[in-house]
Amino acid sequence: MASVLFARSAQTDLLETWSFISEQSFEAADHVLDLIEKEAQTLALQPLMGRARPELSGDIRCWPTSTSYNLYYIPEESGVIVVRVLHHARDIQSRDFLN
Repeated sequence: MASVLFARSAQTDLLETWSFISEQSFEAADHVLDLIEKEAQTLALQPLMGRARPELSGDIRCWPTSTSYNLYYIPEESGVIVVRVLHHARDIQSRDFLN
């Protein structure tokens, strides 16, 4: 079974996303995070379906979710490692992927 691992940076992104959305609605915040997690699980089944983004960092790929957030991830043999979860309108730079 394919697995999804959320790196610490992605976990932080999710917490910040939830906190921002929850200022208006806890239910909406929970719903967005549930959708992101569900779509990450689907992505793990076909990890190469996202667009390659080598200009950001090595093996990074990007997948737009049905929410306003994109998953930035690294495909692995067993699934994916989600390294960032960032708003689609954000100007993404390679510095966003430095450890």
